[in-house]
Amino acid sequence: MDNKLIAIIGMGPGISYSVAERFAKEGYAVAMFSRNEGRLSLFHELLEKQLIYSRYYLADAGKPAELRAAMDKMTRDMGHPDVLVYNASRFKTLHILEETAESISEDLLTNVGGALEAVKMVLPAMKARNQGTILLTGGGLALHPNPGLGALAIGKTGLRSLAAQLHDSLAGTGIKAATITVAGFVSKDSPTHHPDRIAELYWQLHTTPADELEFEVVV
Repeated sequence: MDNKLIAIIGMGPGISYSVAERFAKEGYAVAMFSRNEGRLSLFHELLEKQLIYSRYYLADAGKPAELRAAMDKMTRDMGHPDVLVYNASRFKTLHILEETAESISEDLLTNVGGALEAVKMVLPAMKARNQGTILLTGGGLALHPNPGLGALAIGKTGLRSLAAQLHDSLAGTGIKAATITVAGFVSKDSPTHHPDRIAELYWQLHTTPADELEFEVVV
């Protein structure tokens, strides 16, 4: 493949699909990861109808070995990604006082751990090229925690911290890392949180010079 490549982990019908379309307009091939094969197959067909080259890989982002194996397969099939987007999260409505250490730990594997594993998978090739972009999809719960969504609030807080640490750790390498903190309900009916509008922010962050990039954009 001669195309540049974007890898999207946690492929879904909202932000992820719009990000795929936005980057594809700039000539990027798309590698999609999810544990839902039905959705992945549908997205592949929809992108194919737009003459967008994509491949998909089954993986649960909360299972590190599974995610690493899927990303290895992507590399063999499509090469090393120029852009990594981590959009996976584990959502459930449960009050923080009803959570347990075990249940929070399980959620953190998806909400934060999978992001770290994915980043470590793409970093060697990005460092060898002295360029690359890592974008993590955050949430307003990191800024305003809701006890009714306790585990996810902790996860988004952790993901925000991870983005800040990556941003600082990769300064001067040519590799950019940032988070898009989505502090609103994503909907195609929303003038402020339409997925296409948010996808444009991902493109803007990707094209911002590394020395001008802040670690976070809130929308």
